[in-house]
Amino acid sequence: MEAFVQSAGDDGVIVVSFGSMTKTMSVERREVFAAAFVRLRQKVVWRYVGEKPTGLGNNTKLLDWLPQNDLLAHPKTRAFITHAGANGMYEALHHGVPMVCLPLFGDQHGNAARVVARGLGVKLNFNTVTAEQLYQAILHVATNNSYQETAALLSRLHRDQPQSPMERAVWWIEHVIKHGRLPHLRARAVELPWYQYYLLDVAVFLLAVCLAVLGTVWCSCSFIVRKICCKSGGRPKSQ
Repeated sequence: MEAFVQSAGDDGVIVVSFGSMTKTMSVERREVFAAAFVRLRQKVVWRYVGEKPTGLGNNTKLLDWLPQNDLLAHPKTRAFITHAGANGMYEALHHGVPMVCLPLFGDQHGNAARVVARGLGVKLNFNTVTAEQLYQAILHVATNNSYQETAALLSRLHRDQPQSPMERAVWWIEHVIKHGRLPHLRARAVELPWYQYYLLDVAVFLLAVCLAVLGTVWCSCSFIVRKICCKSGGRPKSQ
């Protein structure tokens, strides 16, 4: 992997991953991506499981799994093509890598919108993007200094903490060892009765509300029907 990345030279590397939930693509989509990648001067590391695209270029390496965080931390990485999942987004933010976002579902659309709003990347539609649009977006993000500068600035802001995560974890461990058992740090869930822990009381309450509403509707409909029947039965035969 290191040899492949180093072979990119000054042009750098593009990292592509759509998370663990999207392992394969339709024939049309994978050919669109392959056609865009083959035009790039950069090397491409693409996490992809499935049939190899026919238009795949020699500059693209397909992997069933890739060390995403390590690749994003590499100084030769120029851009990250992603579905804008939370983990990948924060890894790219931490390492100062601009993004080309193609959200698929859930919170990914909101994440991609925040990436665009902060000037950290661009957003495309996964289902309708063309090879030309994807190529131009990658080229724009990877070569435009404004994205690189913004990513570097946001990375510095994100990293600027009084302690590193390792130091903070060590401090908390030593804090517990020093002061012994600390009940105020225990999760309140361990003190709940079993029926509250499994939300059975909430389920019973909601079931009771539903039954009460249905019972009220049933009684109301029955009352209205009886009134109508009584009025109809009380008419003289001449009518």
